[in-house]
Amino acid sequence: MILHQPKIIKRVELPLSKSECNRWLILQDLFPHAFNISNLSDAEDTQILQQLLAEKPHVYNCGLAGTVFRFLTARLSILPGSHIVTGNERIKERPIEPLVDALRQLGASITYLENDGFAPLKITGKPLERNEVDIDNSHSSQFVTALMLLAPALPHGLTIRCRAMGVSAPYIYMTAQQLETIGVRIKIRGNEFRIYPFTPATLPRTIVPEPDWSNASYGYGLVLLGNSSEIYFPGLKRPSFQGDAVVADYFGQLGVETIFTGGGIRIRKYQNHQQPSALNLNLSGSPDLAQTLMVAAAAVGVPFHFSGLHTLRIKETDRLEAMRAELQKVGINIDITNDAAQWEGGQSMHPPLAPFATYNDHRMAMALSMLAALFPIEITNADVVKKSFPDFFKAFF
Repeated sequence: MILHQPKIIKRVELPLSKSECNRWLILQDLFPHAFNISNLSDAEDTQILQQLLAEKPHVYNCGLAGTVFRFLTARLSILPGSHIVTGNERIKERPIEPLVDALRQLGASITYLENDGFAPLKITGKPLERNEVDIDNSHSSQFVTALMLLAPALPHGLTIRCRAMGVSAPYIYMTAQQLETIGVRIKIRGNEFRIYPFTPATLPRTIVPEPDWSNASYGYGLVLLGNSSEIYFPGLKRPSFQGDAVVADYFGQLGVETIFTGGGIRIRKYQNHQQPSALNLNLSGSPDLAQTLMVAAAAVGVPFHFSGLHTLRIKETDRLEAMRAELQKVGINIDITNDAAQWEGGQSMHPPLAPFATYNDHRMAMALSMLAALFPIEITNADVVKKSFPDFFKAFF
């Protein structure tokens, strides 16, 4: 796909948060009469999960959807019958052992069918009577979330003790807020979560998921780099379930103002903004913003140091290595370590010397597309955006 200058836009309807919707879908499958969901994200991940929960096949093929794979691993541990959970080749490279170990502590019957610690899995669903578990969540907050979603369906509830809370902690607290929204009792003390068994209310309530703050980040980047004087995103608000709402603060440092209207947000450039000498952020709580911020900061010449990024190595691709390779095409040489990315500045960005690769990663495609505000670019396999924002290019280009 060849992209030129983004169109002048005034309003963008963002997809609903797939992070929220996927949690609601698991909870609705566990408690089908507890609540109704007003609408769902059209992101591919959410559509996959919805279909699998509706069909309940013997083999659950999650495709590229890591969230779906992890949430289903926990959900199927108590669903009677024999189940296979798998995905594409990248899913088979992403760790699942910490979650499997935790579920086995509770008595779950889970077997690795190929390589220990990785998909595919065979799960024999059965009642789980134990009510305490320790988990290593240093790789992903989704391991903890999978257990939290399962917890209120267990006969004695569940106490979850996490090794640490530094990895994508806002997503764990998002899950806690969603559980409390439908009436689940939770006690949080440090790294310990006590979740009680849930009895749904007599009358179901209707849940209205929020639009996706992560996907709003690309609009921020296009306002910063392009000609759109202002974009309105209906439905976004603070406080929000989503930790990525912090994008408003991060782009505020780069020169984009966020105005909360009650019905949504308006974003526009600050007048006479002076860029910071550097942007130093710990993104462990919002790693999905890393690629957007790397592209945006480099494009406006702001040196950066982003830490807390070790989970980017095990996403849809190795996002740190992928960003290093793609930014080289526009003259930006970033330094990466296991958990950080740094650019010291001093290099001018130029039109790409080759088409941008996406590595089958939706966030690579959307982050790099922001550079079309500066010069024409070509992106290969651009339809990968369907994973989270199917209408991305229609909305912005």
